[in-house]
Amino acid sequence: MKDSQVYGNVYIAWDGTDDQFSRTPSENEIELQPDTRYLHITTNETIGGVRLYDWPDLGVPLVGDMSSDYFSRHIPWNLMDVAYGGAQKNLGPSGLTLVIVRKSVLETHPRDLPTYLDYRVHYATNSRFNTPAIFPIYVAGKVLKWYKDKGGVDEFEKLSIARCAHLYGMIDASNGFYNCPVEGESRSRMNVVFRLPNEGLESKFLADAELQGLVNLTGHRSVGGIRASIYNSMPMEGVEKLANFMDNFRASHS
Repeated sequence: MKDSQVYGNVYIAWDGTDDQFSRTPSENEIELQPDTRYLHITTNETIGGVRLYDWPDLGVPLVGDMSSDYFSRHIPWNLMDVAYGGAQKNLGPSGLTLVIVRKSVLETHPRDLPTYLDYRVHYATNSRFNTPAIFPIYVAGKVLKWYKDKGGVDEFEKLSIARCAHLYGMIDASNGFYNCPVEGESRSRMNVVFRLPNEGLESKFLADAELQGLVNLTGHRSVGGIRASIYNSMPMEGVEKLANFMDNFRASHS
């Protein structure tokens, strides 16, 4: 955080290193300094498959990076001053970021910022200060209409719970053949990560899965293993196909 001090005092309120990033903190584990103005959170972490399951209510406004679980859960707007996220997971193609800022923040926090980095400028120009990224915006509009037609956040939250429960159920019922390193409620609903007994079996798993049309299951290069990303557009049929494959693979290699 040393470089960030040029722009303001930033400190880590909770660090998951000791737990190998296998869980998110409870409120009483988050340590705020007396002059804290904002608490930044990441609501879903895609590499380790960790989800912030509870929204910290500690008397300071939240700023949330919601890139990977926008529109899959309700947001407590009474706690949030800023929510932002890239579109490429649940909203549309890359090249677009959706930022939601409380108006009172724009009105009461004047700062000397470069023009393009000043949210007040974008608000005053209806998000058209620069030439808009037309195609990502067009696709995002189509996706938002699709969300609305399907039942909105309520429906997609139910679907996200059902999808991840199906996979976690398969993992937990495998008698240790599959192992998810993330604890209980902290397990992501968007990115289900797990390991097999050894890397050789993981390579075999990935190769056999690809032959069944199950692709892009390789875990992030920094952690390895298997990662199934099941964002809002993933149909339940895809999750069921993966679960059936996992069951058959375990039966053949246990």
